[in-house]
Amino acid sequence: MSQSASRPARQPTGITETIQETTVGDLDGVRVPMGNMLPVGTYPLPDGTETRGTCCTLALPPSGRARVGLGSEVEVEGTWWRVVDIERKPGQLGWVKLEMLR
Repeated sequence: MSQSASRPARQPTGITETIQETTVGDLDGVRVPMGNMLPVGTYPLPDGTETRGTCCTLALPPSGRARVGLGSEVEVEGTWWRVVDIERKPGQLGWVKLEMLR
């Protein structure tokens, strides 16, 4: 469970999961809570650079955290996921959509 600065490119599988703010998602059988959405924040991209945009924090088991936004990739218990969509509107709960990679 980490964010990667350099690793071989992986291909999308078409398997997606959307996690709403303050709820718990299921990423390939792993419970992953999401919270701390920011309309604009800094988050890492797979090439190791940082960018700014809508982002959130995923609580990764057993005790890690990852800030992610559009284009971020994160490893969750051996499976890689890419953020393919994220949204937070004023006065509403936001959400993040991740796609499994192989």
